[in-house]
Amino acid sequence: MSAIEVRPVTNKKDLEVFLRVPWSIGLDKEKNWVPPLLDDYRKQLDPKKSVFLAHGEAATWTAFKDGKPVGRISAQVDFDFDKTWPQDPKTAFFGFYDCIDDVEVSKALFKVAEDWGRAKGRVRMRGPLTMDSKGEMGVLIEGFDTPSMIGTTWNRPFMDQLILNSGYEKAKDLLGWKYDRNIPMDEFTQKIAKKTRELPNVKIRTMELAHMKREAGIIQDIYNEAWKENWQFTPFTDQELEVIANEYKMFIDEQIAYVAEVDGKPAAMLFAIPDINELIRDFNGELMKNPINLVKMLWRLKFNRPKNIRLIMLGVKNEYRASRKYGALVACLYEEISIRGKKAGYDAGELSWTLEDNHGINRGIERMGAAVYKKWRVYERSL
Repeated sequence: MSAIEVRPVTNKKDLEVFLRVPWSIGLDKEKNWVPPLLDDYRKQLDPKKSVFLAHGEAATWTAFKDGKPVGRISAQVDFDFDKTWPQDPKTAFFGFYDCIDDVEVSKALFKVAEDWGRAKGRVRMRGPLTMDSKGEMGVLIEGFDTPSMIGTTWNRPFMDQLILNSGYEKAKDLLGWKYDRNIPMDEFTQKIAKKTRELPNVKIRTMELAHMKREAGIIQDIYNEAWKENWQFTPFTDQELEVIANEYKMFIDEQIAYVAEVDGKPAAMLFAIPDINELIRDFNGELMKNPINLVKMLWRLKFNRPKNIRLIMLGVKNEYRASRKYGALVACLYEEISIRGKKAGYDAGELSWTLEDNHGINRGIERMGAAVYKKWRVYERSL
């Protein structure tokens, strides 16, 4: 039996091996796996730059078999989660989980992550999250036949059973919705959207790149209010706000990001971005370390833009969501992206993710013409 060794990541060389595990186990040979930009992960795991580590702790490990990297995992605690969910105490999380189809390797990875969690006084392990619910979340269990969009995961089908065989059970499924520009909203939704749009004190405007810091503040304010009851929610911090305002600015298309105002005040927002994964498949995970790729990115954003979008956030302030008069603001925003997105040349979009048991939201999305086409699963176990 081949020896399995799980080593902690303790220096930059270890980190690069850890980050390259997906390549080491052959994911780069899978047509629907898109190499993520590793610069983002380097920042997430750098104590000097990570917005997550400002309110959490994390450790990472790489598994080796016969001296070759065959898996990886992280373990983290999120102090913002602890504050937000006192009714769900002492939970640790795992992330960055990749593994060959070998339950012994998987169990060895989970053992070190779980031991770390216990040492932090935690009684439950949940994941995968990289690093919290505002990042990549879940293992893909349905929808393997299409590529991953920006900020989502693609993995091989055996991963679900591998995690279950490592002692975990389902905690929650997350839904990814596909929207085709040629499928209209149902008549009722169109009717209430039209009625709301015609109100003289309602205005829908595009987000302005020239004032992205202001727009990011609106996103933060509405997200933190509208999503606060959602499972796994943690609030956007000011540091995370800076990431949206500065680092996402390159990718944002004003034609697919909006604010709905009532009496001149932000009441709802929709934030979508072009699916950058369409542009970076040949980057081998590197952007800033390879100046040629940066030039390619800028050229493609200008002359060969993506054909798909990912709708990341859609929210309405509570006072308007519960209002009979303004309850259709979401429908207005969805109609706006359908019309403007089509004019801008986008063919389709993914709305991801929603919780499987958020029935009200899910029914509303169905009425807008979207259908579930992907599912991701989050797992947990007692420690």
